[in-house]
Amino acid sequence: MTEVHTYSAGEEGLLVNAYLVETDRGVVAIDGTLTASDSRALRSRIDSLGKPLLGVLVTHAHPDHVAGIANLLGDSGAPVMALESVRDLMRATEEAKRAQWGPVYGDEWIPRWVYPDRLVEDGEAVTFDGASFRVYEVGPGGDCDANSVWVLEDEPAAAFVGDLVFNGTHSYIADGRVLRWLANIERFRALLEGVATLYPGHGRAGGAELLDAQKDYLLAYCAAVLEVAGDSAATDERAKEELAGRMRRVLPGAPLEFMIGLSADAVAAELNGKDAN
Repeated sequence: MTEVHTYSAGEEGLLVNAYLVETDRGVVAIDGTLTASDSRALRSRIDSLGKPLLGVLVTHAHPDHVAGIANLLGDSGAPVMALESVRDLMRATEEAKRAQWGPVYGDEWIPRWVYPDRLVEDGEAVTFDGASFRVYEVGPGGDCDANSVWVLEDEPAAAFVGDLVFNGTHSYIADGRVLRWLANIERFRALLEGVATLYPGHGRAGGAELLDAQKDYLLAYCAAVLEVAGDSAATDERAKEELAGRMRRVLPGAPLEFMIGLSADAVAAELNGKDAN
């Protein structure tokens, strides 16, 4: 038997989720949070279960999911597992992310990431204490340029979908690839059919309705960008303010509102055929 425990960071930690799958004899972590405080709190949650850390599974390469892994491992010797594409993107972006966000977070920024030391392939299953996790490569489109979904092949089955889904928060789309993201939702709808629970990177767990809600949000965001930006590949401050107002009406009271304007130029460029990616 397995039990899934959710650790949800506060807004300073971007409301990111990390998950602990407890088995009879150990704990498997999925992702590792962003800040020093949250990652230490997640490590304390593991300790409170009184079982060893058996492994860490990584969904994608963004800092709010990988930075805190450094504080989870301790002397456990647990493997950190990810697709090669996720590992490679971590390596390619760590320095730039540190330069961008280190000054913002100060002592809360974890100065050095721990990279996956065991690579897995699309469709491969790994087993810890009888619990089988199978990884599926999403590729670009899912808020990042390297994404994966981990399915816990238990009864009932569960899927850790990373940032393929944001539930109840505004989405980070600043890396572009929004059209790929929409396509990936449809690609994975069939694969996830019959999976009882989807555990998203941000927001509460749910069922297949989370895919529908994410699709609706992305379509609404694209429509709003086209309305405020027209044929322009960039938006000015006035357009960003109008965009924020439109998206507040789409998702009233939702947190992470700063992501609305942050993503505007990337989406405008993509929709107008000037995608830098």
